[in-house]
Amino acid sequence: MKSILFVFLFFICNFIYSQTIQVLFTQSVDNSVSAITNANMAVDIEDTIISRINLANTTLDIAVWDNGSANIISAINAAYTRGVQVRYISSSNSLNSAMNGLNVAIPVLERQSLTNTMHNKFVIVDNSILMTGSMNFGLGSMYDDYNNFIIINNSALALNYLTEFNEMWGGSGVQPNITLSKFGADKTDNTIHNFTIASIPVESYFSPSDGTTAKIINAINSANHTLEFATFTFNNNDIGDAVIAAKNRGVVVRGIIENVNYVGSEYSGLVSNGVNVLSHLNVPYDFHHKYGIVDAGYPASDPLVIMGSHNWTNSAENDYDENTLIIHDNVIASQYLEEFTERFNEFSVGVKNVTTSNQFNCYPNPLGNQLTIESNNSNEYTFSLISSVGNTVIKSENCKGKVSLNLELENGMYLLRINSLNGTTIKKIIVAH
Repeated sequence: MKSILFVFLFFICNFIYSQTIQVLFTQSVDNSVSAITNANMAVDIEDTIISRINLANTTLDIAVWDNGSANIISAINAAYTRGVQVRYISSSNSLNSAMNGLNVAIPVLERQSLTNTMHNKFVIVDNSILMTGSMNFGLGSMYDDYNNFIIINNSALALNYLTEFNEMWGGSGVQPNITLSKFGADKTDNTIHNFTIASIPVESYFSPSDGTTAKIINAINSANHTLEFATFTFNNNDIGDAVIAAKNRGVVVRGIIENVNYVGSEYSGLVSNGVNVLSHLNVPYDFHHKYGIVDAGYPASDPLVIMGSHNWTNSAENDYDENTLIIHDNVIASQYLEEFTERFNEFSVGVKNVTTSNQFNCYPNPLGNQLTIESNNSNEYTFSLISSVGNTVIKSENCKGKVSLNLELENGMYLLRINSLNGTTIKKIIVAH
């Protein structure tokens, strides 16, 4: 009876999480890290976003720095055509290569600046569904770069983001009010900061009005056991000092930074102070995350995740329009830890050797039931085929030349990791029967 009750409660808890807070990653994860949850790599995150846009019945409010997805634009147009009120905020210094396909009747407001940026990446559907994270809507950002994305079904938090949206928009009307519109330092701290969502405490902050850096530092200062951070750009000295202080008081600290040569980067200072931090410089695709993890796996120590669009930079604190969530939950922290562990281990063993070279030809792609891997030299290689949730489904060693595989796989996206004397090659494989 107890075992049946446990299974029932486990199912109910996972149902609540799946319905209320869903975390997705654009690349593979390591599900062996945590016994209480499995993080998920989105098989097709573009379709996931479109599916939520398709749910819109009344309103669709979008604040996204860059959009290169014609499919997402088509979904937005379709929402407008069926009577949904659509409003769109972007920035004049983004590429927005797909925006020329947006219905011209949909009102768009751009923050006009060459340097300061409306850097948010959030969507509000019917004032009840919130989508946000580190990911822009470009195809590279969704399919190649390293990003995290969260979908939260909660009207209170969605309405909080709507308050921020309306402040930038200049009101709650269909059309933007340029006179009342506020960006950057002109904004005020006018939103709610503390929520409880599915029994999970969640903090919400917007930049630059809400002093977000101090909230990030408070979260880092709460670490008793472990701290992981994954950042595209990190040049805020105060956050750097907090990370070093955590390491000095005995917290196990690990980090990954993309822009290690950015002006004022904290990378060198962290390394010189003994922080275990990896550089993602010169590795294909952008390590575009902006998250921190505190005490994942230590439920008595307030495990939490810091996530959103806010890089750990002075610009994000003082100039850019950003959003940040601090989620106090061991399950979600453990999901982020599974993504971080996959990245840290991957980059530790081959951070300067991961390539997308033409040494290997893999075909057909998309494939049905057969995959061929062909090397252009006689060196031995090993390969692993990794599912969208990070599980290794096939692994083979001591291969040479051409290898053909008969497969029985579910439809979806897989990662093919090939290790040879020349380093590690990673290719995306689509299975479509």
